[in-house]
Amino acid sequence: MPEIEIQAKDGGIFSAYIALPQITPAPAIIMIQEIFGVNQEMRDKCDELAKLGYIGICPDLFWRIEPGIDLVDSKPEQLERAFELFGVFDQDAGMKDLTATLETIRKHPDCNGKVGCVGYCLGGRMAYRMAAETDIDAFVSYYGVGLDELLDKSDNITKPYIMHIAGEDDFVPKDAQDKIMSHMANKSNVETYHYPDMDHAFARGNGMHYNEEAATLANTRTYNFLAEHLK
Repeated sequence: MPEIEIQAKDGGIFSAYIALPQITPAPAIIMIQEIFGVNQEMRDKCDELAKLGYIGICPDLFWRIEPGIDLVDSKPEQLERAFELFGVFDQDAGMKDLTATLETIRKHPDCNGKVGCVGYCLGGRMAYRMAAETDIDAFVSYYGVGLDELLDKSDNITKPYIMHIAGEDDFVPKDAQDKIMSHMANKSNVETYHYPDMDHAFARGNGMHYNEEAATLANTRTYNFLAEHLK
């Protein structure tokens, strides 16, 4: 499995899955994991980005708890473990690791200096924080959790950003969805896409709530967005 090592800002080394395109130098996309770790789903998404001409890199954000977490939602005991990990995950430490990933991939010999990020669930929340707290070039959130709690940071978001919001998301209540979309409506650099009948994680391939039609639509929007702003 292709991996690189990244030096953490506060000591230690963690790994990141990396997929390289045929032609380099190329822009890079930091893929930000769900609560299931760097699993096959995240590796597949990195591989797909490589086919599209990007460097796909997914850092192991749970390494401080346990390195190499690789879970799925279809096994109850693994789903329970994933929620346990979410409960103890230090998001501020995760931001330090994402920033270290950004600095590392920007200097990678196969990267042309342009970097974006795409996050899912927990990763969608972290992508929002990346948009508000870093200077990378473009951001995508899929069904990010708790974004309504972070709207005070939105004035710091100046780069292009798209948000995919699931209308029947049990983890993002409808009033929170409305608050997010209303707040972002006047930001010219932010696009919000609402999928009224979709549940959380509708774009997780082989996941419990996967919907091929909605996932294809959201992914097409994402790929067009990344091409516009990174290529």
